[in-house]
Amino acid sequence: MHLILTGATGFIGAQVLTQALADPTITTITVLSRRALERASNPKLKVIIMKDFTSYPAEILDQLRDADACIWCMGTIAANSILEIDYPLAFANAVGKTIPAQGKKFRYLHLSGYLAARDQDKKLWFFQEGRKIKGKAESELLAFAEKPEVLGRWETFIAKPAAVLKSERSGMMDVVKSVSAGLMGGDHSIRVDELAAAMIDMVSNGCKEHTVSNRALTRVGRKALT
Repeated sequence: MHLILTGATGFIGAQVLTQALADPTITTITVLSRRALERASNPKLKVIIMKDFTSYPAEILDQLRDADACIWCMGTIAANSILEIDYPLAFANAVGKTIPAQGKKFRYLHLSGYLAARDQDKKLWFFQEGRKIKGKAESELLAFAEKPEVLGRWETFIAKPAAVLKSERSGMMDVVKSVSAGLMGGDHSIRVDELAAAMIDMVSNGCKEHTVSNRALTRVGRKALT
C-alpha cells in the first residue's frame, strides 16, 4: 500500500509514521511536509517539501497518483480555518481528480477531535470558534466523498479521539492525566500508539462507520496492536 501522511512531525503524526514504517503491508509512505524529516533515509519513505498546501502542481500530483490512502494528521488547537479546512480540501480536490484514472478506491482519514462541532449554529461554552472550524472541516470532507466525480471511488473517515496520552507514562503529569482519563471512562482518552494503529487499520482494511468515536478507535487500535 502507498500511504500519504501529513502532520508527520507532530505528536500523533510521528507515531503514525513510526508504525507505518514498521508495517510490511505499507510499501511506500509519502509525507507532505514543510521541512525535511530526520528519518528520510528510510527506503520506504519519500518526503515532498510543500511550499503551499493549497497548490498541487503536476510534479507533485505525479508522485501521489498511485497512492491508496491518506492519513491527514495536520491540525492545530488554534482557530485556523486555512489550516483546518482549506488545506485538506485543496488536497482532496487535487488528488480526487486522479482517482478515476486509478480505477481503485482511495481512503482518506481525517484526524479531528472529540469536541469538534458540525452544527455551526450551536452555542458552545468554550473553544467555540476552533471546535466549529474542526466540525466544518469534518462536514466538508464527508461531503466531498459524495461528489459525482469521486462517488464510489473515495471514502472519507473522520477519527474523533478525546485526550491523547503518551504510549508510556514518563512523569507525574502523565500519571495524573492517565488516572484522570481512566476515572472518566473509555470515551475520554486513548494512547497515541492505539490511535495510530487504529487509523492505519482503517485505511488498510476500511471501516463500517465513517465517523469513528474515541471508544471505537481504542477498540480497533488495541486489536491491531495485539
